[in-house]
Amino acid sequence: MRKEVKSLVIVILKDYPSIDKKLKSRKFELMHPLHKRDENVGGGRAINRPWTYYDDMLITIDQDRYMHRLKREKEAIDLVLKDAGDCTQKIIKECYFNPNHKTIKNLVTTGKIWCSTTKAYKLRDQFIADVAKVLDLDVS
Repeated sequence: MRKEVKSLVIVILKDYPSIDKKLKSRKFELMHPLHKRDENVGGGRAINRPWTYYDDMLITIDQDRYMHRLKREKEAIDLVLKDAGDCTQKIIKECYFNPNHKTIKNLVTTGKIWCSTTKAYKLRDQFIADVAKVLDLDVS
């Protein structure tokens, strides 16, 4: 796997716990856009223009690329994490999802995971490769 792809997946994994908050924030931004103040005081205004604020807002939320990317990343991690073993899940949760990041060596020496350090690194790398495949990143 290329180093750039691995680094990107690691960044996505570290960002995973805050994805729900970012989705909620982005949806709020799209529902409450900032409008410029109309400087055309006393200017003409269309009287019979249809008011499509809610239709436009729903279309904007549905077509937002950032929200789709976040949802796709969350679904990919959930899918791969669900299929991963207990040891792999513990490695990913403790090393990437936990705010007090721990190292794999620390997990092995404290006995939180029951495998060797080499096996733990292989499990982590396999998980990262699986997430990259689900996200259609170049794994070669």
